[in-house]
Amino acid sequence: MDPQRSPTRAERDSFYNGLPSRPKLVARSSTTPLRLGLDGWSSERKTLTVVGEHAIVGKWNDEPSSLRNDILDILARQKVDWQAVDILRIGYADDKTPVILSISVSAGTPWEVGSQVARDCREALVENGLDDVHCEIKESRLVNLASVLQQDSHQHPPYFHSYMYHLSDQLGTSIASREVPYREGTKGIYLRRAGGGPDQIFALTCRHVCYLESEGCLLPKEKSLSSKSIIHLPERTTERLVKELNERRDDLIEGLRREEAKGEPYNQGDNKPRSDKIATYQQAILETDRLLQNFILREDLDTRVFGYVAYASDYVVRTSKCLSDWCLIRLEAESHERRLSELSNRVYIGPQSLSTLFPRTVRVRDPDHDGTLHIQDVVAVSELQNTKRKLTVGMRGRTSDLRFGLVNQVKSVTRRVLIDGEAFLSQECCIVADRVNCAFSERGDSGACVFDLEGRAVGMVTSGITRDEVLQGNDDYGLDRAMDVTYATPMEWLLADMKACGLSMEIL
Repeated sequence: MDPQRSPTRAERDSFYNGLPSRPKLVARSSTTPLRLGLDGWSSERKTLTVVGEHAIVGKWNDEPSSLRNDILDILARQKVDWQAVDILRIGYADDKTPVILSISVSAGTPWEVGSQVARDCREALVENGLDDVHCEIKESRLVNLASVLQQDSHQHPPYFHSYMYHLSDQLGTSIASREVPYREGTKGIYLRRAGGGPDQIFALTCRHVCYLESEGCLLPKEKSLSSKSIIHLPERTTERLVKELNERRDDLIEGLRREEAKGEPYNQGDNKPRSDKIATYQQAILETDRLLQNFILREDLDTRVFGYVAYASDYVVRTSKCLSDWCLIRLEAESHERRLSELSNRVYIGPQSLSTLFPRTVRVRDPDHDGTLHIQDVVAVSELQNTKRKLTVGMRGRTSDLRFGLVNQVKSVTRRVLIDGEAFLSQECCIVADRVNCAFSERGDSGACVFDLEGRAVGMVTSGITRDEVLQGNDDYGLDRAMDVTYATPMEWLLADMKACGLSMEIL
């Protein structure tokens, strides 16, 4: 592709084939040709991963960063409606994936503007000695990812764990405000006030799960927001789970009916009494009914309340240069079977050993006997930016369930424009999936705790970058939900931001 001409339709639509959301290309500074597949019309798939060791890491991350300021100045000078700036490795799988300055802009950005930005950014990169880094402009948008029993005392078959999990006091379950039960997010890590009582426990989530961006705050020295009751088992999650269980029950009843209609006393081939199979169906129906009863008992929204918003940040960028978007939910003791003083930060991993899922070079701590990983301590921001090591992290979210990813060593910068036109520039921790062509998060995962495989808190999921154009119809292949990159606020920054607001918090 010649940077002096606009991309062809094939280049525009297929340049990012392989990325989770397949965004559209606007312009680029490189001349690398689009590779067509063996059929002559499709394109080869690209991959997206973290930077690792490269000279750009320090030049971009260090404060003050003349390179970062130069790039932001170029975007401001060209009056670009940009969403995010990421520095990642993007390229074909069989090549040494090049480092790319990737700028996400809104749909409708003219090629002429994008081309000028790409060329100006490339010039700034070369002036900083980064000759091997090119700039690419793509259509993408920044989106927020918002879409209690004591589990270990309730015995159910392994099949039902994914249902019981939503009833539990573990991390990663779906939540919403009682006021708007269809706007769902994820319950994050448990915190307590330093020096506070053992029953003063708070669950962390994103502010935007509970409040609109234009509303005020709920802090020790300023209370311009009213509190809200928070529920687990929000409406969409409950509807989905109950529907699945009822469908399973119907299938079991039909299977039982077929077995009872057969006259032979033994199954053909295994000589087992038919009564054994009938008893198996009957037991499965009984267990399904027993689990369904947990949801029936919680039909009224008031029975799902597990706490209330005690503190909510104002929507600003403070000294960490990261957007303040957090909310603390004080847990109500009467809504939990377990004593609040006995709560701990546990994420269900499953029966598998983490050491079998990752190379030996990845430091892991295997789950406890109940399949949960105990989250303790905090990963320092300096460790997140360590170019000598790729940090593998996990996350259990309301929509994505359990996912693993890699932390990018280079900070990302996002731009949010509020209803009143005010724009916030915020630094972000960028995470990509650990598997090629996959997404680390989906909508509904806002608030989820990101942790490393040693059981330390890394941060909280807040938002992500996806394609700007939502596909029409139902056959969207998930592209309008897939996140190319996920943004998380580091836990170290979150705790510092809370302290600046008069709240000294610590991990439970």
